[in-house]
Amino acid sequence: MKKARVLATEDLVFKKVFASPQYSHILTGFINDILGLDVAEVSLEDTYDIQSFYDEKGSPNLRYTQVDVLARLKDGSLVGIEMQVYKQLLYRERALFYTVQNYASNYGKHELIAEDVESRRADVKYSALRPVYSICIMLENEFLEDDQPIHHFVLYDKINEMAYKKVNHQDLLNIVFLELKKSSSKMQENIKAWFNYFMVGKVSKKAPKYVQEACKVANYQNLNKKEKAMIDAKEKREQDALAREAYVWQSGRQEGRQEGQIIISAMISKGKTIEEIAELTDITKEEIEKFLEPI
Repeated sequence: MKKARVLATEDLVFKKVFASPQYSHILTGFINDILGLDVAEVSLEDTYDIQSFYDEKGSPNLRYTQVDVLARLKDGSLVGIEMQVYKQLLYRERALFYTVQNYASNYGKHELIAEDVESRRADVKYSALRPVYSICIMLENEFLEDDQPIHHFVLYDKINEMAYKKVNHQDLLNIVFLELKKSSSKMQENIKAWFNYFMVGKVSKKAPKYVQEACKVANYQNLNKKEKAMIDAKEKREQDALAREAYVWQSGRQEGRQEGQIIISAMISKGKTIEEIAELTDITKEEIEKFLEPI
């Protein structure tokens, strides 16, 4: 049976859509929509290569977990984008760590140091520092405090209500969280289109052309042979893992039920009624009767 699904949150497809040079216009549109910027083009620090998803023997590397994309804007600013499918402890700390790490990575880069600054300043290496942006796409909600789908954090003086910016008024550190399971009528249409792309793989004909193209690129039928083989291998592994979990759970359930039968039967043999057992164990009469049913 043919698969006709869109796999926008799958790590391989995510990298293909956002880290392929031929689709840089999709990445540019995404960055502009989410960050509210107006950049004409971006360059990729690490481009997509299907071979990176295979080991030296040519077999699918099912442990591959690199799902982030790092892009550079014309002014030297860095934009990191990560797809986070599963809930992760200390993710906020991790997001901040990598944002700061990207910010520091520009320190001292000669190509970013202006000549006029270099000629008259001793601390010129700091002049190479540029604003950095992190976009964290979350399939599981991170901020349970509210129902807002987008959070954009910057450095801020909470006493004087003043943002910590460069002299040209750019925020130095930006961390944006997109929580895909949330929605809001206040979202701009372009951003709604991206949420639909990630969650259901379909967008309306009114959506920007680059979002529509992202849907086509992410469709299973449009992947090449190696990409399909990788997707299928990972899907099989996930199904096998689910089957093992179900077996362990069922085995534990059966074992627990057997132990419950032994305990309840022993109490009945000592003259306790079901009503008394229910009162002593805080188990309902119905549950006790189920325990006594043959396995």
